[in-house]
Amino acid sequence: MVYIYRTEVGTFTIEPDAECPGKFMLCIGGMWLDSYETAEDARAALCRQCTGWHDWDRLACPESPPDLKEWEKLD
Repeated sequence: MVYIYRTEVGTFTIEPDAECPGKFMLCIGGMWLDSYETAEDARAALCRQCTGWHDWDRLACPESPPDLKEWEKLD
């Protein structure tokens, strides 16, 4: 499953990490930012603004979904 979240600085995705089975990648615009143990961990990094994507991490009070239920899902 791939999760998608569109923001003013770009489109984030959370998707299975093909190079590390069982982990999930956080990406923006198709560019890998980091891998996490769970999709929820990747979502939490976005909420904490600890993504490594400076345009997002430096935003003042960005709105991000409190859980994955609010992300678009692709099977």
